[in-house]
Amino acid sequence: MIRFLIILFFISSCGNLPIAYIQNFSSVNNVVFGFKDYEVTNEIFESYEYSFIKVRFGRGPHSILILAYVKDDIFEWVGEDDVRVFTQNGRVIKTLGLDHNLEIQNSREDILPSMIDSYELINLYNPDVYSVTMKSLYKSNEIEIEKLESKIDVLRVEERFEVSSIGWKDTNYYFINPSSNTTEKVFQNIHPRLPVMKVEYYYKF
Repeated sequence: MIRFLIILFFISSCGNLPIAYIQNFSSVNNVVFGFKDYEVTNEIFESYEYSFIKVRFGRGPHSILILAYVKDDIFEWVGEDDVRVFTQNGRVIKTLGLDHNLEIQNSREDILPSMIDSYELINLYNPDVYSVTMKSLYKSNEIEIEKLESKIDVLRVEERFEVSSIGWKDTNYYFINPSSNTTEKVFQNIHPRLPVMKVEYYYKF
């Protein structure tokens, strides 16, 4: 079903999008210092023509980025000043255009792997650290969240990760809708110098 998105969206650069729509995008600084936070209602959701994400760092304001490309199950969300967020099954695997960026090398496809723990190599930028090992441990439970003015039953996956070589460890949360097999939102730490990145997904099928 997700692949059907390719037909509906521009498989082209962000510059081909309508000017009125581009004005809803974030700039590089607005990804951290964006618009005052608000709940996405059904009315707001319907006002957008294309799939989008709402991004917020910590308790700061939010920004909106639009889906520009889908390739090999990797979604690329783009902002006005070329801020780019790459996700795979709802997990942020790469960012570009922020003051501090992340890249997960050969990222796993599933948010909740079958193994007890998981190891991945990551790159961090500003300051630069390459090919450091991130170890993750998982557990999950069923909870209820509110979204688009309704309640949804989701599987909350808790990922406790550690990058021992730089003394960085924290906890990420992924909220997966088992009915649609999509990720509704994530609370993910992408860089030790940034607050937690909160991403809400709004798909237009």
